[in-house]
Amino acid sequence: MKKVKEYLNRDISMVILFVFFLAICLIMLVSFGTSMFNGQTLSSMAFQLSEVAVLAFGMALCMLLGGIDLSIVATANLSSLLAAMILTGKFFDVEKAGQAVTILLAVAVALAVGVLCGLLNGFIISRFSVSPIVATLSTMTLYSGLAMGLTGGNSIGGYPSAFLKFGSGSLGHVPFVFIAAVAVFIVLILALDRTKLGHEIHYIGENHTASRFTGIDNEAVIMKVYAISGLMAGIASLMIMARSNSARCGYGDTYQLQVIMISVLGGISPSGGKGRLYGVFIATFCMQLMQTAFTLWQFSPYSKKLIWGMMLLVIMLINMIQARISKNAKIREMNAKRLQNTK
Repeated sequence: MKKVKEYLNRDISMVILFVFFLAICLIMLVSFGTSMFNGQTLSSMAFQLSEVAVLAFGMALCMLLGGIDLSIVATANLSSLLAAMILTGKFFDVEKAGQAVTILLAVAVALAVGVLCGLLNGFIISRFSVSPIVATLSTMTLYSGLAMGLTGGNSIGGYPSAFLKFGSGSLGHVPFVFIAAVAVFIVLILALDRTKLGHEIHYIGENHTASRFTGIDNEAVIMKVYAISGLMAGIASLMIMARSNSARCGYGDTYQLQVIMISVLGGISPSGGKGRLYGVFIATFCMQLMQTAFTLWQFSPYSKKLIWGMMLLVIMLINMIQARISKNAKIREMNAKRLQNTK
């Protein structure tokens, strides 16, 4: 019983998440029956949640560090537009270069642009001590402006069929994009749990000042984390392009609120240092189930935004109460030990 109590105090966010997930599944089952939980519907949801999951991973890493990346969707848009220009022959003759070379170059450009945008975020935050909110809000405007200037707000479509197979193809009922998202998830989980960088991210998130006295180069870690966040945006941009066969400025703007909410719902503390990435993956499934239900119930986009905003406020309130309860429990435990030592 004592061990159960200790687990609940330590990982109450995971308990809340699992209860929330089971409640959503029950509501969906009662409302739609087996039509919601069949191979075709689940496969369709897997196509849609993959890009959101990858963006949420990037956001979660920044939040673990005690920061945030408000430019992640704008980065994905800019990456996708530059990759789309290559795929559609805006810079060179695609037929002469060959389809394989063109696709590889487009993928490389999307990932490189994502990393460079992330590095710029990290540089501004680490070198000039700018607040992550202010820094990434500024770069979000910059990246969106660049994307708008490149295209004039027009969409770019018509990609090679081999590239589109990545977004529409599947292995059985499992989409290729979902397999890619799981692969990214596994790599990040291993990196956070088994590498020096993963431990440094948690240390800095827990106490930015104290981490310096342990020999951690805070600035270098911040640069790396935001570069990884940019890389996640680049990967997500390729998923979005391949699934929708188009790219345009402003695509996926609603993802911004969703990925923040997914990270918080998944147990990532907005103040940093606390949370697990597997919670973010489970939270992505929860959000996709809700998104599918909203579509079936024919909710308007404004109603969806209202619900997302209210949910984020409730989740933040629950996390705040939980943090206060945990803090009070630690204080009581410390006081009890002091009393025992004085006797």
